[in-house]
Amino acid sequence: MAALDANRDFRYWAFISYSHQDEAWARWLHRALEGWRVPARLVGHPIEAGAIPPRLTPLFRDCDELPTASDLDQAVAEALRQSWSLIVVCSRAAAASRWVNEEVRRFKAFGRSARIHCVLVDGRAGETPTFPEALLAPHGDGHAVVEPVAADLRRHGDGKSAARLKLVAGILGIRYDKLVQRAHQRSYLRLAAITVASFVAFALLAVFTFVAVHSRHEADSQRARAEELVQFMLGDLSTRLAPEGRLATLDAVGKTALAYYASQDPATLDAPALARRARALRQIGEVYDKRGQLDDALKVFGEAAASTAELLARAPDDPQRLYDHAQSSYWTGLIAWRRGHAETAEASFREYMKLADRLVAIDPANADWQAEVGYANSNLGTLLLGESRIDEAALRFERALAVSQELARHSPANVELQYELAQAHGWLADARMNQMRIEDAAAEREREIAIYTRILDTDPRNLDARNGLLVAETTLGNLSLLLGRAAVGVAQLRRAVVVAAQLLGDSPESAVNARDSAFAYAHLGEALAQTGDRPAAKAAIARSRELMQPFADRDPTVIDWQVVLARALLLQARFVEPDPLEALRRIQSVEQRLLALHPTGNMDLPVRRMLAQCLDAEGEAEAKLGETERATRVWQRLEEKVRLPSALTDPPMVALRAIALRRLGRDNEAGPLVERLRASGYDVLHIDVPLTRAGNAVEAKTDMASPTAIPQPGRQTHDNPDR
Repeated sequence: MAALDANRDFRYWAFISYSHQDEAWARWLHRALEGWRVPARLVGHPIEAGAIPPRLTPLFRDCDELPTASDLDQAVAEALRQSWSLIVVCSRAAAASRWVNEEVRRFKAFGRSARIHCVLVDGRAGETPTFPEALLAPHGDGHAVVEPVAADLRRHGDGKSAARLKLVAGILGIRYDKLVQRAHQRSYLRLAAITVASFVAFALLAVFTFVAVHSRHEADSQRARAEELVQFMLGDLSTRLAPEGRLATLDAVGKTALAYYASQDPATLDAPALARRARALRQIGEVYDKRGQLDDALKVFGEAAASTAELLARAPDDPQRLYDHAQSSYWTGLIAWRRGHAETAEASFREYMKLADRLVAIDPANADWQAEVGYANSNLGTLLLGESRIDEAALRFERALAVSQELARHSPANVELQYELAQAHGWLADARMNQMRIEDAAAEREREIAIYTRILDTDPRNLDARNGLLVAETTLGNLSLLLGRAAVGVAQLRRAVVVAAQLLGDSPESAVNARDSAFAYAHLGEALAQTGDRPAAKAAIARSRELMQPFADRDPTVIDWQVVLARALLLQARFVEPDPLEALRRIQSVEQRLLALHPTGNMDLPVRRMLAQCLDAEGEAEAKLGETERATRVWQRLEEKVRLPSALTDPPMVALRAIALRRLGRDNEAGPLVERLRASGYDVLHIDVPLTRAGNAVEAKTDMASPTAIPQPGRQTHDNPDR
């Protein structure tokens, strides 16, 4: 891609807006404009946009430029913002398209009405053309509303050559007749050269005609198949996967697409074809990931990574190829992380960070590359937090927050950057929690919630912001409970499940929404049980299990699914099951489920935390059954588990150890732990429990901790940078 003038605040020379019924015209326009060489005598002349370039490249057309956008509306808005001009393919279909109308409306909102250029493609010459309604609406930027002047590609209109020159002249802001004159001069010189060369070439062409025709037919056939498939996936399919769509629409094309790509040898593809292959595979992988089909996702991401690695090997310093391979590293690391393969995930996330740093080294002023560095730090911080490498994680989150604050400060109206800033506050909140800075963690969550609220005030259907709000409200509710603010905490958790219900209604197939909603319902149920509302607690806990059970049964290797389900099962055993013996059996079953996740014993923090809660609950159950000696042995096991160095900085684990020590009568050892918790703001009243005697078990509130943050992708566009 040709470098743009550093003084210009845009990336694309033009955004091509069209109805998909006019896709053939849009493809022709894209090729015709990007492929046309500006006459040499005009190149470099100053214009409003900076200087006349040798070619009008790049242009933006959504199916080419948005290969993996998870939110088409946001990505298109960002591309519109970065476009110098807007080309509208005008037809009856375009006039009826709400997408075309919305793109025109948004572009005019930037104050660029004078840079809108129309191309008429249907109807008869001389007829009154049909324009999208937004073209004729009041501009709001000082320009009068008149019928747009358009290049006419209709029969008996301008013709393709003249229409192309009209558009080029309009985009560059130069006189049409001047451009025509220069183009004719170049054509005459070319014609003379071509006339001589054609006589020489004629003889050679005659020799190779038969072979060339046969080969071209074969190549054209294969290319046509690829183009048709890729255009569908990156155009119509992306639209159908927008928030109002359903993930199941992928099934209509997924198997066919994968079979087609499996038949190709990547080594034989040229760079554009290989890039399309990688983008399409990654898009399929993202949808598989959202649906919880991690085996399928891992396979597809692996194939995409092989393609991006091959592209990068061919051009090691190409920024786009560095970016594409960084996305492959992210996705392979994410799947490994979800399966609990921390070493593999860390290697992938560090590779992602290395590639992001190379991008910034190539172009330090590029905000998109800076954003990649922020994403990379957040992802690595999430992994480090799960391994209890707390200070390392906090440092990564602080760096990510600094990047997000700077980017958001320069673009306060950019919804995506505001969302990323909110996420950065949430990740840092998790680190502060584990640094025993609970008040600081709550403050970060409040900042995060304020940003989501502002986003949703202007865009109520923003699913990313709504999901972020769900996790933040749940976590802030838990933090309030830890700080002894029971009524506030329960109210916040109730707000969280309201958001959960909205999310589940909009995207019922999403594994992420199911997991985060189940998490919210479980914590609300626990809080209600401990504040005395057992019927409501029973319903909330049952809802949590209902949401998570299908996903956990589908794939037992996904750690966060199993942990959330284990929480629901444990709460049912502790607060719902009336039979103490059956409750004990259920608690032990949950314990075995957790132990099976890490046969080697090298557990990450969420699993260790849940296992510790199981041991505490098992001790309570044994005590209720009159088995005091067994209860004591279980609490001794608990104290050993939470004595590990990796558990000494996690407030819920420190609280569990203090409870275990006091139940074992070792108050002198529990005292310093209680003081550490009190100094951090932790509500320590529930830790003051004696050794539980037979038939006199004490229910202790032992875990109201925040969820482990989920890594977020470097948005999949050059495009979002979701560029």
